[in-house]
Amino acid sequence: MEESGQLGVCMNTSRCRIISISSQVPLSWALPLYGYVMPVIVNITLATNSFIVIVLSKKELRTPTNYVLLAMALSELLTGLSCVPWLLYYYTFQGFETDHENGLPAFWCMMFPYMAFILPSIFHTAAIWLTVYLAVQRYIYICVPKLVRGYCTIRRSKQVIVMICFTAVWIYAPDTFVTYNRSFPAFDHRLNRSVRHCVRMRTSFIDALGDDVYYFIVYGLHTTLVHLLPSILLVIFTWSLLRAIRIADKRHANLLSMSSTRRKYSETSMGHKVIGDNNMRRQPRVYRLRSCISESKRVQGLKQNTRMLIVVILLFLFTEIPAAFIFATHVGAVGFRINAVLKYYGLINKLLIVRNVLIVISYPFRFAVYCGMSQQFREVFRQMFTKKVLFWKKFIDERELSSSSYRGRHSLIPDKEISDDMG
Repeated sequence: MEESGQLGVCMNTSRCRIISISSQVPLSWALPLYGYVMPVIVNITLATNSFIVIVLSKKELRTPTNYVLLAMALSELLTGLSCVPWLLYYYTFQGFETDHENGLPAFWCMMFPYMAFILPSIFHTAAIWLTVYLAVQRYIYICVPKLVRGYCTIRRSKQVIVMICFTAVWIYAPDTFVTYNRSFPAFDHRLNRSVRHCVRMRTSFIDALGDDVYYFIVYGLHTTLVHLLPSILLVIFTWSLLRAIRIADKRHANLLSMSSTRRKYSETSMGHKVIGDNNMRRQPRVYRLRSCISESKRVQGLKQNTRMLIVVILLFLFTEIPAAFIFATHVGAVGFRINAVLKYYGLINKLLIVRNVLIVISYPFRFAVYCGMSQQFREVFRQMFTKKVLFWKKFIDERELSSSSYRGRHSLIPDKEISDDMG
């Protein structure tokens, strides 16, 4: 009775409101997408991103860029895992029926804002800004190589990763101390029995600041820092990288064309026995040109890695730009009370569900990009599954071929090939 009295006082003073999840999240869309599609996608993400984390943690792959990719894989994995317990309870295992009949249990009432919104948003925000940092880092490698030694080190990557994670937590910290959920028992006269109400409580902080001021500040920051600004920066840096690679490819093609022309001219001169001072002066220039060409070949690996990372960034933008548009539309319509948009509020809530699913769907594709475009990633990934086989093969070779220490230490020739050699 005491808690019921507290609920009545709270409702009369407008310091709390009863939460109706079904009115905010349309069940007809949420049940199939959140209850069945999302758990499957998160399980796939758990497998793919775990492989990415394990592979990029290998000693031979510890580079400034790979540290960023490792942090991205972890943050994306945690984005999915942090919301799965709530999705499984409420949608997959029909927790919404318990909510409709008796109200949410106290534990789920208290935890669902963290599992459904706060924690996934923190991890996703970290993934967004890590992607921006990845684009900035590749821009330095390709367009401003003089800054590589100062800004593209493992130590600097670790510092930026920690700073991004701290900032992501700070952005969503206000949601943890201005409101909280509490479960109250109440007697439902319509059902003639006791039920529980999940209530959103307001602290004195938001009362002092004001609802409108708090909404505009917090959700304005979310819209700007989490969606609009990162998307704009990613578009700018991705376009700059594509332009730089296009220029480099054109320069390389010109060098090859010039080399071919010079070589034909040199062969013609040699065929006519024209050997003199002019030819000797021309020869170092040909060597320098060939040196430039070989140097451009050495940076092919860097360009290939950059192309791979551009694909990763474009894949991210493919889902993030629509997500940013949907979120900004939702915040703007509610904040500025735009009636022309608010009449489609139900549609916007459905689009928010689609937005969340699309974000998580993009995560497993990153593993396919790494396997398809990075030979080193494929090699390390393959070695993970053959390591035990190779270990035992090496052990047998050391015992059987002890007379040849070199082969015992370094050869990984299959048994069939050894028998063929001996035969």
